[in-house]
Amino acid sequence: MVLISDEILAGLQISEAEFRLEMALWLFSARKISFGAARKWAGMDVWQFQELLDDRGIAAHYDVEEYLADLKTLQILSR
Repeated sequence: MVLISDEILAGLQISEAEFRLEMALWLFSARKISFGAARKWAGMDVWQFQELLDDRGIAAHYDVEEYLADLKTLQILSR
């Protein structure tokens, strides 16, 4: 767990929610966390987070490994 003091947030002039959102965006754009983890950390649903990425000009990375994992999931669900 990471604790950010109220003094730091006050110095940054942002709320805890804004800090979490900015960190989620930064970690996602740096490819440190997945889309799902980032949107949960930001407290948003899939569509809200995707819209925010679009607004900020951040590309949603989706590589071959993720595609194959999704394809496998779809095959399992279609049985």
